[in-house]
Amino acid sequence: MALLVGFALVLALGVFHHYALRSLDELRLRVRNADMTLIAIFSGLLLIHTLEIVLYAGVYALLLPLEWTGRFDGSFSGSFNDLIYFSGINFSTLGYTQIKTEGSIRIISMMQSLGGFMVLTWSATFVYSAWSEKFSGKGEK
Repeated sequence: MALLVGFALVLALGVFHHYALRSLDELRLRVRNADMTLIAIFSGLLLIHTLEIVLYAGVYALLLPLEWTGRFDGSFSGSFNDLIYFSGINFSTLGYTQIKTEGSIRIISMMQSLGGFMVLTWSATFVYSAWSEKFSGKGEK
């Protein structure tokens, strides 16, 4: 069950990220100045990734009361700030924090790490493509 939930969450993350990048791409095409384009893309990606992290924290808040998911332990206080912290570390690294996971929630957090890695590399490719276009003479300078 946890693997299925984790898989569905990563799919939802991918769909959300796809449409967020499409919005940024439309912005990229409208902005003429190369430097401003990259600043706008960087700012947009920061907002997108932060929102994805907070949304995952919300999912953890919804899942933790369910018996089958397990629990957070260690330095977990039960606060939403702790959920954001755990989600952010999990999203951007291998998830090693002072907050420990027990039970099926481990599988869901593992899938978040995979999804985070996938969308972060997708975003990096997007920045690289925009940079290449704006500074190679293909786009407006």
